[in-house]
Amino acid sequence: MERENGYEKNYLRLVPGLKGCDFAECAPRLGLRAFQGGVEVEYLGRAYRVTEEGVAPLDGGPSDPNHRSTLIHYVLSPGSGEPAGDFLSLAQLPGVLRGRRSPGSDFLSEAIEKAFGEDGDALFARAAESLGGEFLGDHPSGGRLWLFRALPRIHMQVVFAEADEEFPAEARVLFDSHATEYLGFECLAFMHGALGDALAEEGQRLKGAG
Repeated sequence: MERENGYEKNYLRLVPGLKGCDFAECAPRLGLRAFQGGVEVEYLGRAYRVTEEGVAPLDGGPSDPNHRSTLIHYVLSPGSGEPAGDFLSLAQLPGVLRGRRSPGSDFLSEAIEKAFGEDGDALFARAAESLGGEFLGDHPSGGRLWLFRALPRIHMQVVFAEADEEFPAEARVLFDSHATEYLGFECLAFMHGALGDALAEEGQRLKGAG
């Protein structure tokens, strides 16, 4: 609970930064939907509204304060330009200090194996599609490649390899090389884990629903 309270406090510290935000200017630059007094944005398959008062999901349900914090950083970002279309690991992105590693590791093994270890590609495909993922085919290094437009200007890829006789299911997360034009390492590191968690949670939900 203390960690959750800390994340919520961090979000609340960011909210005042939205005061005076020029939403009409940032909307086209960041690929957002503008309305009077704010913008709407989809993040990991869920729609949010951002105003000077803060961030709220349009469905009215509870939301992770880290997701809301990420969206504030994105709306306030000075970044511009379209995604580059080439993908790197978080540690390889331009502007990331050499030697920094992706959160945990390059593989979200534990969550992915738990969610998809028995059902493999078929269940992963259903989970990916429900989060707006687009299947791109087989990856040269092995596994199957999915594209996620996690934020309008920040695209991510997941290389998923189902379990076999030797190895458990694995998923490797990559970022469009232009991502650091919009968000810093810490926010991107959170997005790395958030996408993996969202996929694993959706896989568990689908498995439970039969």
